[in-house]
Amino acid sequence: MRHVIPSIFCSLDDDLSTQQFKDYELIAEAIKFAALNPISPDFEYANIFPGEHYRILAGLIKVLKPTTLIDIGTYRGCSSRVMLDYSEPEAAVSTFDLYDYQSFDWTVLTEQDFSRGRLTQHLSDLKNVSEFEKHRDLLESADFIMLDGPKDDEFERIFLHLCCRLKPFNRPRWLLIDDIRFENMVHLWRSIKSPKLDISSFGHFSGTGLVNIEKGLFIE
Repeated sequence: MRHVIPSIFCSLDDDLSTQQFKDYELIAEAIKFAALNPISPDFEYANIFPGEHYRILAGLIKVLKPTTLIDIGTYRGCSSRVMLDYSEPEAAVSTFDLYDYQSFDWTVLTEQDFSRGRLTQHLSDLKNVSEFEKHRDLLESADFIMLDGPKDDEFERIFLHLCCRLKPFNRPRWLLIDDIRFENMVHLWRSIKSPKLDISSFGHFSGTGLVNIEKGLFIE
């Protein structure tokens, strides 16, 4: 086995936020798209389905049609690449990291992606309250946010609690969280009280969770 992680599996009948999730038709459409459409251009792990989150991410974007997308955790740009390639031509992608995308040993992003005006990278730590407030308007305008941070027992917890302060969107708005089956992420995922669904069987083996935050993000 290439990668093994310890995890904790919890009952769902007493996690009411999972019982409140109603958008199954959208999920089914996204899964169908992911199953039938390999990622192009290809990159490392892009076309592992199921087992990685890139194809289900593409499916969700195709079905949900977000116009303001945020990718938290640029790294080599793989999720941003999918967001750019599978969103509508007028959609804009903002990606956040502590390090410039060019500082890694390889990247799937190009200078042209940025010069065309659809992609912006912010070098910012969004667990810092002042940095979060600096980008509040952007975060409140986003209709799709992907959270793929460091899983360091700090960033995701602080960032998500700050997101609880964002104004309700009053139209479809989604939060996709990576690695929700890590031991140190299980409790945080469980604590989310907005309608949510674990879609790991069609996403990342380490956990992919989708949350409907149209009416706001609520955490216990």
